[in-house]
Amino acid sequence: MNNSRERAKDAIDAVITWVDGNDWEHRKKRLQALNQDSNEINPVLQSRSDETRFLDNGELRFCISSIRRFAPWIRKIFLVTDNQCPDFLTEEICAVLDVTIVDHSQIFNLYEFVLPTFNSRSIETALWRIPGLAEKFIYFNDDFVITAPVKPTDFFVGDKVVMRGDWHPLITYGRMRLLANRLGNYLSKKILGVTRSMHLLLQIRSAELAGFVDRYFRIDHVPHPVHKSVLVKYFKENPDHFEQNIRYKFRDISQFSSIYLAYHLKIARDEAIFRNTNDVLMIHGEMDPLFLLERKIQKIEEQKVRFISLQGIEKINERYRKKLEKVLIDLTGMSL
Repeated sequence: MNNSRERAKDAIDAVITWVDGNDWEHRKKRLQALNQDSNEINPVLQSRSDETRFLDNGELRFCISSIRRFAPWIRKIFLVTDNQCPDFLTEEICAVLDVTIVDHSQIFNLYEFVLPTFNSRSIETALWRIPGLAEKFIYFNDDFVITAPVKPTDFFVGDKVVMRGDWHPLITYGRMRLLANRLGNYLSKKILGVTRSMHLLLQIRSAELAGFVDRYFRIDHVPHPVHKSVLVKYFKENPDHFEQNIRYKFRDISQFSSIYLAYHLKIARDEAIFRNTNDVLMIHGEMDPLFLLERKIQKIEEQKVRFISLQGIEKINERYRKKLEKVLIDLTGMSL
C-alpha cells in the first residue's frame, strides 16, 4: 500500500455520493415522498423529480477505478448511499480498494426525521459527519472521473484548497428573477428535454452565507477538496443553518451548498489557490452534438484533460457511448 495512504496526519480521503434509482425499493420510497411533498409552499426545482437524476448508468465503476488508478495516494474511499450497495462492490473488492459503505442513517444520526432523503444538497450538508473521515477529503459526484495522474497538491497545498473556476458578479435573485427562472426551467425541459438545476443560484447563496456581497468564485463541475474542520466550525456556530438545509427531501431553491460554502469560507481566510478550468471537461448527453462529442472523446483519450463529468450519458448515441466507455475502460484499467 502507498506509504502516503498510511500516514494518518497527511491522509486525504475521497467521498462519493451514489444512489441506484433503478432499484424498485428506492423508487417506491421516492414516489411516496414526492406525493407527501406535493403541497410544499416554497418554489421547487424542475430537476427534483427528474428520473435521470437518480439513474445508475455505471459511472460509479469509472469513478472508483479512476481514483485508484490516478490518485493512489488517497487513503480511503467512503461511498455514501441509501441502504444500498453496488453489486460489483463485494466485501473482497471493498477490502482491496479500501472502500467503506456509509448509510444515510450514519451521517444523519440524531436527525433521522429528515430520512429518507433524495436531495443531494441535503446529503452534502452532512458529509462531514462521516465516521472516521480525514480532515482533508475530496468530494466526488458518482459521475466524476479522473482521466490522468493527479497529485495531492492538485487539491490541497498546506492549509489551502485548490479551486478551479473563475470570478463572477454576485447577482441578487429577487421574486421576478426566480419566476423567470422557473419558467425557463419548464421550457427547457418541455422543449429541449434539458433539465436545469439552478446550480449558479446555489453557488451564489453559499457565497452570501460566507459574507460575499459583490462577487463569488464560480466553481466548475470537478472533484471538490474540503477541510472538514471548516464545516464542523461553521455548523457548530450556526446549527440552525444545518437543520434548515437538510430538511428538504428534494432539491429546493432556498438551499445552499455546504461544499461551495466551505470554498468561500476558505477564500475569506485567504486560504485558497485559484486555477483555471483548462483540465476540466463535461460530457453532456442531453446537449452535446455528435461532432462535439467526437472531439471531447478524443481529448479524453489523449489525456488532454484530467477531470471529466458524465452527464446524461444514457442519452448519448449508442455508437458514441460505446466508444466513450471503451476509452474510459482503457484509461482507468477498470476491472470492476
